[in-house]
Amino acid sequence: MAEQKSERKFHFMGVLLGVAVDNLGTYISTALFGSIYFAGRPVNEEAIKAIYSNIGLLFILMVMGLFWSFFGGFIAAKVAKRAEYFNAAIIGVIGAAIGFDSMLTDHGVPLWFELIGFVVIIPISLLGGYVALKRKKAPLK
Repeated sequence: MAEQKSERKFHFMGVLLGVAVDNLGTYISTALFGSIYFAGRPVNEEAIKAIYSNIGLLFILMVMGLFWSFFGGFIAAKVAKRAEYFNAAIIGVIGAAIGFDSMLTDHGVPLWFELIGFVVIIPISLLGGYVALKRKKAPLK
């Protein structure tokens, strides 16, 4: 009997780069957004609470964060070149774990905001993997 070589699904470098893209991209874009928002204003507890009570600003922050999760899933799948959905999903699972920790420890952020991010981060990361897989299969013109 010939043994079949099982293909490893997990790609360490792909996931590492995907997590780095997701987290660094989110932090940098949030910092840039914050520096623009707070330009000329003091950063204090009341100003932070004002952001958390402004649905429009929270929506912008959520879209920025989810964009980086999408791109992190895309990078993980692209670099892995195998088990694209699996590797992209890991980015979402790591992001969901970070979000879950935030839900338990950071009570300043509205719970609805945290829950939406928690629910959609894995599908968004998988969408990044889907796009990477489709680009891989797309015929060259």
